[in-house]
Amino acid sequence: MKGGQTNMTEQTEDWNNFCGKRFLKTTDVVDEKDAFVVEDIEVFDDDGSPKLRTYMGKGDDVFIFDLNVTNSNFCKNAGVKTPKALLGKKIFFKKVLVNSPKTKKEIESLRICKVE
Repeated sequence: MKGGQTNMTEQTEDWNNFCGKRFLKTTDVVDEKDAFVVEDIEVFDDDGSPKLRTYMGKGDDVFIFDLNVTNSNFCKNAGVKTPKALLGKKIFFKKVLVNSPKTKKEIESLRICKVE
């Protein structure tokens, strides 16, 4: 974990412009009942644009998860008013098939399916 909301600025007051590159692996999620608790949030620079990175705990493990547009929009539409409002929330994922732009094949991926 980054350690206590470091790098949290007014940027985390708005959902715009957040899309990252680091994701949970599908093997990290056993089923849709697995809860990941958002323990820390940071904004990082990704080639000149701000991106949102979350640090989520599950048991004794901490996972880094950069929100992409789909997952950011899910949070926003689920009533999470700002990115920093994710702190302490439980995030649940479902496994989905998506087309990989690199391989042009379907691959298993994760999408947020519930926020509590």
